[in-house]
Amino acid sequence: MKHFKLILTLMRIIVAILFVANVIFMIQLYNSIKERYINDVEQCLSRADQIETVDRIIDAGLVGDDDVVWIQIGLQKSDVGSPMNAEQLREMDYSQRFRRVDKQIMSMIAQHLHDDHYVNRLKKPDIPKMEEAFRRDLNFSGYYPAEVHIVEPGATLEYSSDLWEIIYRINNDIAYYAYISPLTNNIIREMGGVIMTSALIALVLTFGFWYLLHVIARQRTIEEMKDDFTNNMTHELKTPIAIAYAANDSLLQFPDSSDEVRTKKYLTAALEQLSKLSGLVESILAMSMERRKHLTMAKEKINLKTFLASIIEQQKLKAPKPCEIILECPEDAVVEADTTHFSNVIANLIDNSIKYSGDSVNIAINADSTKLSISDNGIGIPEKSIPDIWSKFYRVPHDNRVDIRGYGIGLFYVKSIVDKHGWEIRVVSRQGKGSTFTIKF
Repeated sequence: MKHFKLILTLMRIIVAILFVANVIFMIQLYNSIKERYINDVEQCLSRADQIETVDRIIDAGLVGDDDVVWIQIGLQKSDVGSPMNAEQLREMDYSQRFRRVDKQIMSMIAQHLHDDHYVNRLKKPDIPKMEEAFRRDLNFSGYYPAEVHIVEPGATLEYSSDLWEIIYRINNDIAYYAYISPLTNNIIREMGGVIMTSALIALVLTFGFWYLLHVIARQRTIEEMKDDFTNNMTHELKTPIAIAYAANDSLLQFPDSSDEVRTKKYLTAALEQLSKLSGLVESILAMSMERRKHLTMAKEKINLKTFLASIIEQQKLKAPKPCEIILECPEDAVVEADTTHFSNVIANLIDNSIKYSGDSVNIAINADSTKLSISDNGIGIPEKSIPDIWSKFYRVPHDNRVDIRGYGIGLFYVKSIVDKHGWEIRVVSRQGKGSTFTIKF
């Protein structure tokens, strides 16, 4: 966990780089498809120009005797490659090589139609007819722009800035400007598969990185809590050992059988500290026992009222403050449980009620053969902390209470034992109003 911040930073950088790379790829793909669409639109415009020009040639009576417009086209053999028959062309699936040939042929036709032989003898272009032919050819190619406009050089047109502009050249001279609505929807549909796949990959990667960071952060938190637990427990173990050792050492070094008050005082102090030490050891053992995957409960029938009354008396004796515990339980209430672990569960819950309370404690225990609830008038649990109180080493933060000691394993042990019995435990709590823990048998 020493390099947690470095790992976190590297992961964020990697995610950012992947996101930027994906955006750049999408933009390049979009521009590539757009360029292909514009080439297709240029060919549609070329065909519309040729259709409109041929109509004017026919109207002007400049056709041959057989009413055919004859145009001489010369292509070098290198333009089309080796000669191929129709079957060979079909096998080539009409590749880009032949699309370039078509474009070259159309360009030559346009050049001949616009040379001096025809142009100077024809009327002005019929723009509306050309626009109609242009739109029809676009639709035939699968494009359905809402707006289609053709403008001659020097003419003006008011149009929205988002229209695509296509410049149509003949002999490197601008012949027409065409403006159409963007074919963005067509491009998006064509990119749909790539977009969905990229989005899915990005989502999976993002979730993977988030989950990995979540696990690392959780491990780091557990590591810190374990360190705190070890430090606190070490300190707590040293104190009773030191006091008991000092008391016994004093009695051994300076024995005085006549001073019963002094002897009783030292022995009582040693006994209290050994009792405290025993409680600490029990907490550690309880945590260790929970880690045994195959821990089984030695269940037996227990008279609930007698069992609870005994635990209540023990808790009253050891309570460091005035404590009133009221028990309501039917005489015949019976439950099957492991007496050792069940008593530890009840003792833990009562001990927490005493620990997290004011100067005096009021605890109400209600039990029957189906459930047991322990309510107190303590300081309560913040709502945001309730889901975490069952976690190992977790301690509820109480900024205004510095006198509360704990190790974060009591409720973890309680939840573990309740689960081992096949029971269910819930808590309802409000800050300043106390808490109620309910176990359903």
